[in-house]
Amino acid sequence: MTEQTTRRAHRSPNYPQYPIQWALENSLALLDKERLHPVPLEIIAQGLGYKGANNGAARRALAILRAFGMLQKAPGGKLQVSPDVQRYKLTPNDSDKAACLQQWLKTPLLYSKLLNKYQDSLPSDQALIFELVAEHGFNEPAAQQAIEVFRSSLDYVSEMTGATFTEGNNTQQEDLEEQDQQTDIPVQVDPSRSQPESSTIEQSRSSATHAQPISSDGVRYPIRLAGGRMAWIEVPDPFYEADKKKLQAQLGIIGTVDEDNEFEELNM
Repeated sequence: MTEQTTRRAHRSPNYPQYPIQWALENSLALLDKERLHPVPLEIIAQGLGYKGANNGAARRALAILRAFGMLQKAPGGKLQVSPDVQRYKLTPNDSDKAACLQQWLKTPLLYSKLLNKYQDSLPSDQALIFELVAEHGFNEPAAQQAIEVFRSSLDYVSEMTGATFTEGNNTQQEDLEEQDQQTDIPVQVDPSRSQPESSTIEQSRSSATHAQPISSDGVRYPIRLAGGRMAWIEVPDPFYEADKKKLQAQLGIIGTVDEDNEFEELNM
């Protein structure tokens, strides 16, 4: 077997081959037809315009909808539209719609890795293609398509939400940073305590400008994780900038388990 034949036989990692706007449009169409009921694969495929679920194009379409988290597995080998699609359709709140779009954009593992690594400053397409080929096992045509679709998805979400994606899969950080934009409150000083040094006073004043009360009893934030999992974070009232830094440091030492695969498996 020649080297050229070996290259031609190489299979790239799985990745969404259609952008997020395609996935959203088709998920909303499936929601209108099937609501949130578990449905056999054949019927879902027919709802997308295919004759059945056994041909490659239909299976690829189903896998892409699953990769974005808009289509979920259901008992009995069936599939169902994610409740988040219904939430997106029905909510009158623009920020709620934006949260859905941002979460879906970060759901494919490839997209999550790129957004986490480069935050809000992506390199050129050529640099990204080189990275996929050199570090992740893509062949060049697949890498070019993957980056093109990624850019299209990112542009769509940015246009619809006006968002800057600083970190993939870190909605907790976004929630906490949002609190820094609220009205400043003064520092409460306990007269029974000894007077701090002048440098400490300046530090307290600096922290006070970012101190934000959340609510009278504190707020418990839901954090949506990959794979449909949920985490919760509860912050007290008042919640200060120094508190946020301590919380971030604590999260940094919590043990985690690495993903078994670098890219989410899209095969059904």
